[in-house]
Amino acid sequence: MDFYSLIVFVLMIVGLLIGIFSGYYLFAVLGGLGLIFGLLFWDYAVINLVTTSAFSTLGNYTMLAVPLFIFMGNIMEKSGLAGKIFHSLSLLLGRLKGGLAVAALIISLLFAASTGIVGATVVTMGLLFLPAMLDRKYDPKLATGVINSGGTLGILLPPSIMLIVYGPMAQISVGQLFYAVLIPGILLGIVYIIYVLIVAHVKPDSAPAIPKEELAKYTLKDKVIGVFHILPIAVIILAVLGSIWFGIAPPTEAAAIGSLAAMIVALCYGKLNIKVLKETVFNTLQTTSMIYAILFLGTFFVSVFMRLGGGDIVKEAFLSLSLGKWAILAIMLLVVFILGMLMDWIASLLIIVPIFTPIAADLGFDPIWFAAIICIMYQSSFITPPFAPAIFYLKGVAPKGVKTGDIMKGVIPFVLLQVFVLILCIIFPEIILWLPSKIIQ
Repeated sequence: MDFYSLIVFVLMIVGLLIGIFSGYYLFAVLGGLGLIFGLLFWDYAVINLVTTSAFSTLGNYTMLAVPLFIFMGNIMEKSGLAGKIFHSLSLLLGRLKGGLAVAALIISLLFAASTGIVGATVVTMGLLFLPAMLDRKYDPKLATGVINSGGTLGILLPPSIMLIVYGPMAQISVGQLFYAVLIPGILLGIVYIIYVLIVAHVKPDSAPAIPKEELAKYTLKDKVIGVFHILPIAVIILAVLGSIWFGIAPPTEAAAIGSLAAMIVALCYGKLNIKVLKETVFNTLQTTSMIYAILFLGTFFVSVFMRLGGGDIVKEAFLSLSLGKWAILAIMLLVVFILGMLMDWIASLLIIVPIFTPIAADLGFDPIWFAAIICIMYQSSFITPPFAPAIFYLKGVAPKGVKTGDIMKGVIPFVLLQVFVLILCIIFPEIILWLPSKIIQ
């Protein structure tokens, strides 16, 4: 191992951590560090690399799915469907202890599979479901844990923006990656629901049922009719995943189909007008610009990092360990977990994928399986402090009585459940690999 490269590697990592914790914009930290270290330890050719990174990111056809899926998610958020479905499911499940939490998780699964944006899902679920659960005397820790864990499913279930970013970086099919994480994502939702039902049974006061007298004033028709509001979401999910499954369209075109379907749904519900379109386009532009800025400057930083030998140092360090491949995988997942706690998922993904993908290939891991395992591990990054964006999204919309400490304590069981599902996917790889093998190419 070259001692000079090791010094540069340490300086770049320390500089990155200092920059992140200093509070500066992430894209400025990545771009600035890449430029400084490139000029100091490489040469002036690094300046040309800035524009090359920008054009390669902007010219990536698959990445066009990012603004389209963000637009689709924003339209779905404004459609008002979540509130209608929650009202109906809460009536149907109201007699059940923990019924409101189960309803919230079911809707989180549906919206995760039709938005792909964690922020939008957590905020929407927090505004609609958290006050309802707290009014029913739910334990704040359980209620906020449900919202956070359910809301973050959007980063895993397709059409996840993270999967669209990961695929081109690892040179694997985004369509196959979509289906690789579909069963694990649904499994996570089911495990969350089982956990809530167990807690509600063991501690009935933490998740009480709706009183029978209150439910008695609603007819069966009232309880069932709203469930049909699930159909529009099902149409959007089928429009996106179905077009990929049957080989009708790749992810980018599927994103356009999904955006059109979301607009039709919003129009049918009377929620599509000029004001909504302007707000949606503006929000989409804001989010897309942020993602693209981090992507191209992050790509620039990683290119400099790799050029100065950082990637080789990490690869040599991992492959020189006198451990089996499963122990090395465990270490890689621990690194992903720690980075997820400390920085934005885009930044850590840009570092992890170029370095860990070739290591995984040398160890003999299936690339689709390995990518899915990494993405499942990233679930925890959204709810583990100090970064934990989902926690702060929820805190921003939570009622005044909800403490940040309660929210942080509430996510701990769900992080453990995420690790449990991750272990299942490692022990039984077909959970991940079965669906991708069935896609019509």
